Amino acid sequence: MDLPLSQTRRPPSSPSSPPILPDEIMAEVLSFLPVKSLIQMKCVSKFFNSLISDPTFIKIHLRRSARNPQLTLVSGNSVADFRFVTLPINSFLDNPLITIPEKPFHQLLDTVHYWLVGSCNGLLCFAHYDSFTNSYRDCWLNFYNPATNALSKKLGHFKDYCKHRYFFSRYAFGYDNLTDNYKVVALRVVGGDEEIGDTETQLRTQVRVFSVADNVWRDIQDFPVGPLRLTLPSENHGVYLNGSLNWLALRNCYSADRFYHSYDITLDQFVIISLDLGAERHVQLMPPRGLDEVPLIEPTISMLMESLCFCYDFKQTCLVIWQMKEFGVGESWTQLYRIKYQNLQHTGCWLPLHIYENKNTLVLANKRGLLAIYDWENNRVEIVTNKPRWAFCKDYVESLVSVR
Repeated sequence: MDLPLSQTRRPPSSPSSPPILPDEIMAEVLSFLPVKSLIQMKCVSKFFNSLISDPTFIKIHLRRSARNPQLTLVSGNSVADFRFVTLPINSFLDNPLITIPEKPFHQLLDTVHYWLVGSCNGLLCFAHYDSFTNSYRDCWLNFYNPATNALSKKLGHFKDYCKHRYFFSRYAFGYDNLTDNYKVVALRVVGGDEEIGDTETQLRTQVRVFSVADNVWRDIQDFPVGPLRLTLPSENHGVYLNGSLNWLALRNCYSADRFYHSYDITLDQFVIISLDLGAERHVQLMPPRGLDEVPLIEPTISMLMESLCFCYDFKQTCLVIWQMKEFGVGESWTQLYRIKYQNLQHTGCWLPLHIYENKNTLVLANKRGLLAIYDWENNRVEIVTNKPRWAFCKDYVESLVSVR
């Protein structure tokens, strides 16, 4: 491991001084510590400050932290009651009675309109807008690291134009492995003349990419599809997986609606759009062949065990989860779970957030703001305390990563 520490290297030990670990071993040991401890150690000496601030060390620490995943739970409909908490997933097994802090985090937000776009490598991306008319709104982004309490300045300012207030841009957040850069993708659904609801013009999705490194938005190739859930933020708006963002979408779509209507959809319209953040090009992936009829409830995609998963309601009797074992290979879809709603205690659309290593325990969330821990082997469910209900729920990993 190359750590550029020659200018801050500690003096060699003398026969009477205690032994000093080599820099590489010291960095290896420190990479196992939590962020809070590392921040405290940065104040001890220039050596520790230089080591812990080094980009190579930050990446090593991130890989270690990824082995202990967490969730970010966000609650609140305005700045007045905005609050969130990050919790280790393993803690759910010991104590599912979770309480959210009473003190709101006012310093993070200064607008009433916001949502959590996504979570990646310990960074939370928030989208904001204030001026609002029927044709445009002023938008910008913030990036926040809860572990270090580091908040970026306002980035990515732009005016989001649309002729229908329900179809402003929706965002997704991810990391470009090729350029070591974080990117936000904005999707806006339009028709041939940008009139939503045109019954003769096939809808398409305009795509813009924001690069955090240069604070610039760029237009890239359109998606020839209309994403599901075009209005409110949803699980289908950009699932990050190994340098790509993925959306569940509809092909050959001629009308847009703010709600999901199964009777207006045919099975062959479902498609997964995968955008490579490095090449900034997309491909279309097919859902599992086991999907043999249009679900009554909107299906979702998610990331589990470093794989893309497809989740859908089967005849309002059970939740079915498929895993794409080899990304991009349709033949690799494998059914993981078929969970009866009577075991989950609640019907509706459940989204799996995490699977424990033994594959017998799942953490799930639904659109009502509920979290559940499901024991597959014993068919037992515990509902996590839901007061207040979570407006957003994202996976999270503690890190030293920051955006200025």
